[in-house]
Amino acid sequence: MLEAINTLEKARNFDFTKRRSLHERHLGTVNLGSYDYKNRESEQSKNALEVFEYVMSQCGPIRLVPWENIKEHINENRTMGFGQLNHNSYQYNRYLHLGWTEKLRPDHPIGGGSMDFMNVDGEYQKLSSVSDDPDCDELNDEEENSICACYYHSAKAHWLVNSVQKEGLRQPVQGHTHSPTGSEPVDYRLTIHPGSIRSKVLETMDEPHFLTLVTDYVNAYSDIPALSCQEILDYFEGLLKEPNEGTLSAIWVGEGKIEWSLSAVGGTDFRNEVFDFNRRVSKLCKKKPVNIYLGYDSSHGEVYEVAEKSIYNAIEKSKSGGHGAEFFNDYKVEVKKLDIATIPEYNRDYANQSTEFTYSRFLIPYLENYEGFSYFIDDDYIWEHTPMSLFYFLDPEHAVACVQYDFKNHEETKFNGEKNISYPKKLWSSMMIFNNGHEDCKKLTPEVVNTQTGKYLHQFEWTNQISKIPHNKICTEGYDTLKKSHHAVHYTRGGPWIKDMDCSNINMLNYYEKHKMSKLKKKVY
Repeated sequence: MLEAINTLEKARNFDFTKRRSLHERHLGTVNLGSYDYKNRESEQSKNALEVFEYVMSQCGPIRLVPWENIKEHINENRTMGFGQLNHNSYQYNRYLHLGWTEKLRPDHPIGGGSMDFMNVDGEYQKLSSVSDDPDCDELNDEEENSICACYYHSAKAHWLVNSVQKEGLRQPVQGHTHSPTGSEPVDYRLTIHPGSIRSKVLETMDEPHFLTLVTDYVNAYSDIPALSCQEILDYFEGLLKEPNEGTLSAIWVGEGKIEWSLSAVGGTDFRNEVFDFNRRVSKLCKKKPVNIYLGYDSSHGEVYEVAEKSIYNAIEKSKSGGHGAEFFNDYKVEVKKLDIATIPEYNRDYANQSTEFTYSRFLIPYLENYEGFSYFIDDDYIWEHTPMSLFYFLDPEHAVACVQYDFKNHEETKFNGEKNISYPKKLWSSMMIFNNGHEDCKKLTPEVVNTQTGKYLHQFEWTNQISKIPHNKICTEGYDTLKKSHHAVHYTRGGPWIKDMDCSNINMLNYYEKHKMSKLKKKVY
């Protein structure tokens, strides 16, 4: 049990100036009490208020920092990012089709705050036992628990993205600024805890108004006023679903900051929400790993091979290192060539189409027997970061996820010289993640795909259940400037793979050439 500092006298006798590393933070952790919004005049609440005010006077200024301010510093290389959810997505997709994170089995050897794993047959199982690598050593209980925890947090990220999209952040991400190590080429570091996975969700969702509660020791955000204790109380009170129904607790951690927790807004009970959500998504997989269909056009030269190479290389970069990583890094990603020559059910006449896969992309749920999850990606996407992390944006209640563009201006002609017609939801279908078993996806039969209008298919008249992937995940050549948040460049205006095309006005072709010339990193087979 934590040492309790529940009076001002005790607070004045504690050294709040001593700082410890993140790994030693528990050595200097003490309970600062709790403030009951319903009983503000109680002795407990009054003591807590005095302690909160004193401890705040001993630490750095506390500020509510919008994500857009943090992102600006990341883009300017003033501080480091959090890696988005790239590594987590690899771990998540590795085990998702095999089972779900689950509360502890009764005879779990570790216990405590450990996580467990249940396979699709409803049986508890060691995660390390499902590895395909015969050279993997069996893990001890502590190592097995670490792998289960990694999967839990990777699954939690999917639940978090969906939860935040629907109801907003329940509590702010919390962190503190500090000086970097001598080897880090940045002005300062922003360390997040608690909420390390939430910080990655924050960075991945990239919503400018999301707030982080920062103890700002280096005054990185000096243009944002520091909060008083009363302003912090008021802020958390504003998060309560019911007025006065909640308690604000605080602990002091050895890193040198206060960590706040609002009891009525998501405590440890959210774990059951994560378990339920992950179970639902895992069962939708139907034991099939998430796969990728890449559009293929026989007239587009080498672009398919370069795009495929960029996908594999980007996925390879998302692997984790360290002991136990071999139990994640055997994940099998399958990229399938969407070639109409191999789909006998597809017999639509080739007319008024930009590519051979203009309409065949909508056959993917059928090709997967209306089971599991599948990506479709145009052949002119070149990937710098893994596409697998975009899966986090798919709501399992929806039929499909895509970037919901709203382009007002575009080139008058396409790369093949045809007139570039403007229409609602233009480019939405250039990359999609299908929930193949969804009732709306089952509408996409071969007969429908062969006969329905382009408007019906590409303007998603077959569904209104569409999850939104942020626009800033894809850099659309001719419209956008490449940023760190972008995962891929989409060459909508063409490139050197189009015969006799003048590419002098096409931007960012260096990314295409880089992957064209690179050696293909080891495929994840």
